[in-house]
Amino acid sequence: MFISIFSDVLMNKKAIYSIVIVIIVIVAGLGIYFEVYHPAKSSKQSIIFAAAVSSGEEYTFDQNMVNTFNSEHSNVSVTFESLNNFYPTLGTEFATNSAPGVFYMENSALPEFASEGYLQNLKPILTANTSYNLSGFAPSILKTFSYKSGLYAAPKDWSPLAVFFNKAIFSAEHVPYPGNGTWNWTTMKQTLEMLKANESMASSSLGIKDVTPMVIGPQVARALAFMHEAGGDWINEKGNGAVNNTTAFKEGFSYWYDLYSSGLAKLNSNFSAGWNGGDFAAGNIAMIVSGTWTVPVLNASGAYFVGKMSDVGYYYMPAGPTGIHATMMFNVGLGVNSALVGTQKWIADQFVEFFTGPVGEKQWVSEGLALPSRTAILDSSWYSSHFPIQSFVGKQFPYAYGWNYNTTNFEATELDVHNVYASLFAGSLSLNKALTEMLDVTNASLAGTSTL
Repeated sequence: MFISIFSDVLMNKKAIYSIVIVIIVIVAGLGIYFEVYHPAKSSKQSIIFAAAVSSGEEYTFDQNMVNTFNSEHSNVSVTFESLNNFYPTLGTEFATNSAPGVFYMENSALPEFASEGYLQNLKPILTANTSYNLSGFAPSILKTFSYKSGLYAAPKDWSPLAVFFNKAIFSAEHVPYPGNGTWNWTTMKQTLEMLKANESMASSSLGIKDVTPMVIGPQVARALAFMHEAGGDWINEKGNGAVNNTTAFKEGFSYWYDLYSSGLAKLNSNFSAGWNGGDFAAGNIAMIVSGTWTVPVLNASGAYFVGKMSDVGYYYMPAGPTGIHATMMFNVGLGVNSALVGTQKWIADQFVEFFTGPVGEKQWVSEGLALPSRTAILDSSWYSSHFPIQSFVGKQFPYAYGWNYNTTNFEATELDVHNVYASLFAGSLSLNKALTEMLDVTNASLAGTSTL
């Protein structure tokens, strides 16, 4: 019987070819299915997640998030990479088709990268995933990552500016804490004057060398907070130049510079850390203006405040002439490379959903670096009890201004203005000349940019 069947098959070669073709089609179809719909089952592939980190602590926190994701996805992986000179480097990598798969994306840089077509519109995939709960984000934060009708970064966190102070130094010098009474531009300057006059008292009683009232630098973002407190703005609504009324702009930038020029603050570039929060962590600075990213640094190995975080005081930004306690709001999200396809796109989407989803965001903010963008976490008793500093300064939210403007050329404009402002601090420009040049370069840099 076997011979008979074999003979029949040989006589019907067309049947053999048909069977083979069917098998090939089925196998190919299964391959496509597992590649597109179940990419994690197909092959071990990886993407790079790139970030700009503010400290060694943030680097560790990012790596922890990557490690958690990789532990839950055994057949794919994410590799973490910290980029220096972040946005210029990221732009170069996009231009050379070597950009990472997922990356930090601040709201200030988003319009430029989105307009170039570098960013994936995340709205379809995040909306489709009901467990992700896109509506759980604060609407004002979600809006800052929108471009035209799309969402081009998933909110990761936000950080406001606040005043941090060393209670031990204040107590040793018999200076009232910020917020103990009226707290505005005038009383802030008076506080610094008292701190400067009583420096020797803190040095002798606490054994701290070189006590300094405050450290600052030519940071545009810090000066802009004071500009908003003066009731003004910098860039007009069309995003093509400076506002017509520049009075508040000049008042805010002048006040911040005056803290240095009057001898009440020293340049952070002259200290070992070189930035406000890092310098404050050394224990000999009485007061700073910084963001919540400073908090983990204060409790890190080697910091003065380790074991005595109760010495860290904090309060809102001082009220300006208009009575507003304004602060800048630094929003950071995760963007996805629009060139990704297949498995790599799947990994990137899954990583973003993990990192910025309800569970992932709670893990991230548990490190204390920044505030949650999801209102359910920010308003929870868990958050306020575990992170009292962040929760307190987060109450400035109604008066927080996003660190972004309606222009695709913000990063370059901000850099141009910073360079002029730095020249003022370096002594090569007068205040009036610097203010005029900052407005001139704003108009020149934004000329011809499109309205979003």
